[in-house]
Parts: sequence; structure tokens; C-alpha cells
Amino acid sequence: MRLLVFFCIFLYLVGVIQAAPTTNTTTSTSSNVPEAPPFTNRTLWNIVSSCVVTLFACIYSAIHPNIPSPKDSPVLILWRRLGIIIMALIVPELIVTWAMRQWISARHVTKEFKESGYFDYTWTQTHSFFVLMGGFMLYVDRKPYRTLQPKHILKLIREGCIDVPTLTARQIHDKSKGNAISKGLIILQVAWFIMQLITRVIYHLEITQLEVGTLAFAVLNFLTYAVWWNKPLDVQCPHPVYWKSTESSPEDHYI
Repeated sequence: MRLLVFFCIFLYLVGVIQAAPTTNTTTSTSSNVPEAPPFTNRTLWNIVSSCVVTLFACIYSAIHPNIPSPKDSPVLILWRRLGIIIMALIVPELIVTWAMRQWISARHVTKEFKESGYFDYTWTQTHSFFVLMGGFMLYVDRKPYRTLQPKHILKLIREGCIDVPTLTARQIHDKSKGNAISKGLIILQVAWFIMQLITRVIYHLEITQLEVGTLAFAVLNFLTYAVWWNKPLDVQCPHPVYWKSTESSPEDHYI
């Protein structure tokens, strides 16, 4: 639905550009191409800086990594993030595929948890993304034991080994480093870049290969942002879930 809204706004802006009045001082030419306005003139620095800023917005800000393990060092977390960025530069289609798989899985988890009847509060898509990205950590004797998958949570609740997590969607968003405003600003930056290229196409002006490649990243960015809109961004610490059973251990439940 959000992707459809973004697409409608994009088409509206394209229509505004095409309907903008222009003055053509060349009356003796056989071409119907209007005269390019002054703002279409740019330098090499304008081209490179615009593409670099757009690529940064598409790659760094659009990636929503999973929650790292408490045992991971800051260097390992940074190294893993750089690896994802390099992968996004080389094969950006994998990031889109990753995001779509998580979105499909989140829909199944949301349906399964709502039908379980264990949760008094409303289980949302944000909760499903949070649990899939490693948001719930099982603690045994006040020490982290392992990350809980959706099937583990339902199994342990059913067997009375843990309490039902009471984490709300608002608390999850509080852990997130991104919100609708920050994501909206990045979308506007990418939309502005695309509109500039459309303007040059309307006036039959040349477009560099760097801009064409950046445009491909921008299109994939819109899809990734629409799919990952409800996924928390850069959460570093999972929510603790404590083992309460005194008659058994996690190994007895294949956890």
C-alpha cells in the first residue's frame, strides 16, 4: 500500500514537470524539443556529489540489519555491516530479495501469533520483524542462553517455561534508530534525484552512466523501504525473556 502511495506521488510530480511552461526562442527549427531551462546546466562536481549522496541514502540508510549477538564485539558488528554494504553495491537485488523474504515471513508470524491466543496486546507486523531479526533473547540464570525463534517462543509459552513477552510496538520503535521522518527525508532525496533525470529526459539532455546506475539503486531503494517500513532499524540489544521453569532445562525442550 505504501509503495502504491509513493508511486502515485511520483507520477504526480512527473506530471507537474511535464506541464511546466517553457519558452522556446528557436522558431526556425523543425524539432519540437523545448529549450532546456538554466537549472539543467551542471558541473562534474554536481553530477558526482548528487550520485554519491543518493547512493549513500540507498545503501547505508536502507539496510536494516538483524540484531547482533551480545557476544559480538563492536569491530565484528562494524565489519559485518561493511560486508552488507559491499554486497548491496555489487548485487543490490539480494538486499531486495532478503527484505521481501522477511516481509513474507513476518506476515506468517503475525498470523500465527494472533491465532495462538497467548497475547493480550495486539501483535503487529513490527513485533514479527523484531522476533525474526533476533529481538528476543532467552536468559537462563541471568545469563544469555540463545536467541529465540518464533516457534521457540510459542513452544515455551505453551509448556509454561517462560512468561508471555509484554513488549509493545511503541517500545520496539523506541529501540529503533529510524522513524517515519528520517525515512521520509531519504525518500525525498531519492525522489528529487529521479525527478532531475526525468527532467533531462524531457528536454532530451544527456545522462551519464553513473546517473543511470544510481537510478537503478534508487528504484530498488523504494521497494526495499516499502517492504522494510515496519522493521526496526539498528537495534543493538534484544529484549530479555527469562527461563522460569525449575523442573527442566532448555535442553529438555530442544532449545
